Order: sequence, then structure tokens, then C-alpha cells
Amino acid sequence: MILVVEDDPHIARLIALVLERNGEKAEIVADGNNALLRARELQPSMIFADLTIKGMGGDLLCSKLKSAPETRDIPYVVVSGDSEIVEKARLCGADDHLGKPFEFEDLVHLVNKYARAQSRKAD
Repeated sequence: MILVVEDDPHIARLIALVLERNGEKAEIVADGNNALLRARELQPSMIFADLTIKGMGGDLLCSKLKSAPETRDIPYVVVSGDSEIVEKARLCGADDHLGKPFEFEDLVHLVNKYARAQSRKAD
């Protein structure tokens, strides 16, 4: 299960569709506070999260998840059109970043790099 934290419903559905077509299950959450709860409950294989989401921003969400023992090992990818995405991803402790707009192949590459590696660790 991959958690997609995105408040634009079109982008969220697009990411989920690409993930599902590549054999992954996705759950969409539109705000940071719910994402924090769901990440703790689901223990997803990875998280794709926008920086600008309602409630709690994606960088604060990342910092909170990366500082908690039960969620720190979940791969976290910042997805944003922000020109400072690289620096913001590094500062919050994200594992990687994906700029908007993005190519589907880049999204799938990150899933292969992180989510599939997580599931191999769990086996």
C-alpha cells in the first residue's frame, strides 16, 4: 500500500492510477493531519506527498514522520512544483523528491526504488 497525500483530486487520481496499473495499491489522503494518522495506521510501503496540502504542510508531515520511531523507515517522496523542492525535501528528511509536472516513468522508478525494496525487506 502506497499513501498518496495530495489535495488536488486530479493529480491524486492520476498518481493512484499509475500506481495501480503498476501493481500497487494506493490510498489517497487530502490533508496532512489525516496523512499522519493513516501513515501510523497503515505503515505504507512508501509515501508520495505534496508540499502544499491542507492542515499540515508536506514538509512538516515529513519531519514528524521521520522523527517518529514507528514511521521513520517509511520512504517519503516529496512531490511538488516548488522551485526549492530539492532543498525542502532535504531539510525535512525526505528520501527523495519528484517535481511537478512529472513523467509516469519517473513515478514508477521511485516505486521500484523504494516501495518494492521495502516489501523485499519485509519478506
